[in-house]
Amino acid sequence: MSFTVLDHYKGFVLNSFIKKDIKQIDLLNKISFAWEQFNKNNLFFSKKKKIGIYVYGFVGTGKTFLLSLFCQYSKTGKKIHFNHFMNYIHEALNSKENINKNKKLETFIKEFCKDIKILFIDELHIFNIVDALLIRKIFLLLEENNIFVMTSSNFKPGDLYKDGLQRSDFIPFIKHIKENYDVIGVDSQTDYRRLALNQSKTYFTPINRDTEEEFNLLFNRLVDINNITSKKIEVKSREINFTKCSANVAYCTFKFICNTNLAHEDYARIAKEFKLIFIEKVPKMTNDYSDQCRRFISLIDMLYDNKCSVVILAENPISSLCQITNLSNEFQRTASRLYEMTITQTS
Repeated sequence: MSFTVLDHYKGFVLNSFIKKDIKQIDLLNKISFAWEQFNKNNLFFSKKKKIGIYVYGFVGTGKTFLLSLFCQYSKTGKKIHFNHFMNYIHEALNSKENINKNKKLETFIKEFCKDIKILFIDELHIFNIVDALLIRKIFLLLEENNIFVMTSSNFKPGDLYKDGLQRSDFIPFIKHIKENYDVIGVDSQTDYRRLALNQSKTYFTPINRDTEEEFNLLFNRLVDINNITSKKIEVKSREINFTKCSANVAYCTFKFICNTNLAHEDYARIAKEFKLIFIEKVPKMTNDYSDQCRRFISLIDMLYDNKCSVVILAENPISSLCQITNLSNEFQRTASRLYEMTITQTS
């Protein structure tokens, strides 16, 4: 009997890396079936088969893990984060070669896919008009090269690029996905990322080699470390550039998020963008840190109000983090929220 992707999945269960989830098994079966149909050559199946799969659902439900698992199992697949994929494409289109952009795109896709049969595009999202106008061409070229496209997204196809500029020009892509792809919603009630946080220490102190290692190991456990990307957040005329992100998880320093001149509305926008933020090197806040402490209070308020999670590496425990007398009363609320948001902490 041949080894299947479900055997691969069961291996993770047996080694206690994950818990068995019937809905995850069902998704793997659907992916396997779509792949089998894609590879059938007779005329009947060629008319009926789907040319890819589009999996959507909330963050933490295991979409990326399961599609990555299938990609690894196939041994003919390649995984790439959508942001990275588009960066490569824009670099190719902006090259100095004296050929038109359509030809540049065709050449890039052909070269990118020359040794694979499956391409897994993780975290597909459309936030700008340039990508909105390009994406259908990209998918059609992948299909012309006989690539089975697997896509994960936090959005239903119909919710992509909602209220975007010239969205009418984007609608044909949505229609193409709905008609030609197996669109699968993941409605698992288990948030695996939240579960991992619940089982972990999420406030690390003091700052030393051991706590830094634990802090980074937790980040690596919760994200796809091979697909770290950057994200630019725009608030009015300001740009806030996070350089270490994966989906809606961000990693930053206290200096970056509290030393710069950010305001309440900036933190509100950050809280809308990310559901989990890792903040390292939070200092003991003495009088020299009054401005930074006020920003930290504002940040935690916004994260708390938006039901975000936070993981912190700090110089002091929560109870003695703020040592600024005229902010002590205000920080009591922040401390209370930090105790609630960070599941466990050292004393």
